[in-house]
Amino acid sequence: MKYGISSLVFLPETLQSSMEKVAANSFECWEIVSEGSHQLNPKNIKYLRNLREEYDVDLVIHAPFSDLNPASMNRDVRNLTTNSVIEAIEGAFELDANVVTVHPGYLPPLWSDYTKEILDNNFSSLNDIVEMAEDYEVMIGLENMPNYPGVLGVSIESLKDIIKDINSKYLGITFDIGHANTATKNPETFVKELNKIGKGIVHCHIHDNQGTEDEHALIGAGNIDFLKILSELKSINYDNVLSFESKSIRDAVNSRETINKYLSMLEK
Repeated sequence: MKYGISSLVFLPETLQSSMEKVAANSFECWEIVSEGSHQLNPKNIKYLRNLREEYDVDLVIHAPFSDLNPASMNRDVRNLTTNSVIEAIEGAFELDANVVTVHPGYLPPLWSDYTKEILDNNFSSLNDIVEMAEDYEVMIGLENMPNYPGVLGVSIESLKDIIKDINSKYLGITFDIGHANTATKNPETFVKELNKIGKGIVHCHIHDNQGTEDEHALIGAGNIDFLKILSELKSINYDNVLSFESKSIRDAVNSRETINKYLSMLEK
């Protein structure tokens, strides 16, 4: 497995400063969240190509999500969301990043009685996104979400329902370990089940919590049994990126040391 680190650690720092910290702390991959100063516009893409060559760091992409909703009942919001994700896919292609993580949508309180319409909207947006990913040959990782009211894609069943009518070799799952811990007391059970959805698990987010809030805590500060989860990931031969979504670079480095110890235990 490769160790990566998310832009969530660096926002709103510059691309140059962020890349320097990724390299200086020996992370093999940087997951760029296409938001704010890290948005994958043409200027930033050109700059990132140069930085990647200089620092020899792999890239993966997280599509923008903070104020977007692919399931919105507002067509303009859906179109903006889809176009923003497509921009991230195009950026991934230009940067040789082979995975783009995408969030499912959510059910706004005003439309709580219109679940079917919301799900239909979410399907339509995701279908358009996947069609574009196929054109660019970029893998989409649909992310399992934290257990918050109205959020789609929290459970395995919800994720299956979201993609059941989309058959594409470019649609897989981004397994967020912290999110899974808010959805079940045994997040390790998500691994094999998620790996049966689409192309299976293509990317992983790693952080800790106590099972109720999406805390993005230091590994070991919550109640997640990472030894069990890493064992399950090994059982499916997962060898892609573990991307640390930490609150600080120090937390990410310390979390990596803990995960290294767990992996060493599994190899004995």
